[in-house]
Amino acid sequence: MDKKEKKFIIAMIVLAVVVLGAIWYLKVGYLLKKPEMPEANVAIQTQMVDGGAISLRNADYTENQIKVGYEVKGFSLEEYTIACELYHDGHLISTSGSTGGGLIELDENHYYFIGYENITQMNLPESIHLNVEIKVIPNDFRQKSITSSFDVSLDKDVQ
Repeated sequence: MDKKEKKFIIAMIVLAVVVLGAIWYLKVGYLLKKPEMPEANVAIQTQMVDGGAISLRNADYTENQIKVGYEVKGFSLEEYTIACELYHDGHLISTSGSTGGGLIELDENHYYFIGYENITQMNLPESIHLNVEIKVIPNDFRQKSITSSFDVSLDKDVQ
């Protein structure tokens, strides 16, 4: 084998490694990346509670689900559990503590809750006044839970 053939083989190996690395990143690495909180689509509401801050940042209402995005700062996830409940006219629509609720931890401070369990059965109107209760629940049962309540009006998005 002469020098030209060796250089060609080395170039092909390097090219194969680069191509396989790019494929891995696009197929596997992309899936490993945590989702990020979308830009706020409602007026951000913040409440300061017990040395922390809870903010409602996003809210969407569609035919089959209601999504809310919120931020919780100042509470250690090792000491607290975060939960979310959605109400319309005093009636519970969905809760992250149920099997039909989907709470997604985006990072240490950001959460996205997708509620869908009762929405299709409730016959909700085209526009709703939503009450979002975000709860910071201490793992120590002797401590009191912290609840922040936010109100937002939403129009149903047609998809």
